[in-house]
Amino acid sequence: MRRAEVEAAGAYFVSGIDDQSAEMFNRSLLLMSVARQGRQDRPIVVYINSPGGSVGAGFSMMEMVYHMRRTYSVQIDMHITGSAFSMAAVLVQAGDHRSMGPLSTMMLHSSSWVLSGEDERIFRDYQKLSEHYQNVTAQIFAQRTGRKNAAWWRRFIYSGRDRFLGAEECLELGLVDQVQQSSQSPDANKLRPPR
Repeated sequence: MRRAEVEAAGAYFVSGIDDQSAEMFNRSLLLMSVARQGRQDRPIVVYINSPGGSVGAGFSMMEMVYHMRRTYSVQIDMHITGSAFSMAAVLVQAGDHRSMGPLSTMMLHSSSWVLSGEDERIFRDYQKLSEHYQNVTAQIFAQRTGRKNAAWWRRFIYSGRDRFLGAEECLELGLVDQVQQSSQSPDANKLRPPR
């Protein structure tokens, strides 16, 4: 993107989260932040419709959001347009303002791993990394939602289930700040996923 296009757009779309998409996101966010330095009245909006992906890549994107906010004094909002599953649900928490449409869903669950190598090293080292990711993720949700503590969030997320949450449930849990309704939108309270 050319700088003029980035300044005019002020928006970014996130789908799958991997190292390559994280690098593109980070570069684009840097360009948009430089163009909007100190302009809190012109937020950058990140639109998310994502099945999730790599925890490490997602944390890289979150770090970039935090760094751009500190360095360039910009507002970065997150809006879910469809789904924010797994790491995408964590990424949403980096937004200054978090919103979703009434048809959107969020899903929280345990990380899955595909590993190869020596048994002893894999089980010891990757267990330590898994514990670290679980602790960091639980802290993010506890701090950002202001509801429940990190131990509660860790049990909730890492229960062995896929937890699909409708827009109103996300609002109740503090996972988003707003469910954006329009005159044509169905009532989000009637759209809760079945238990």
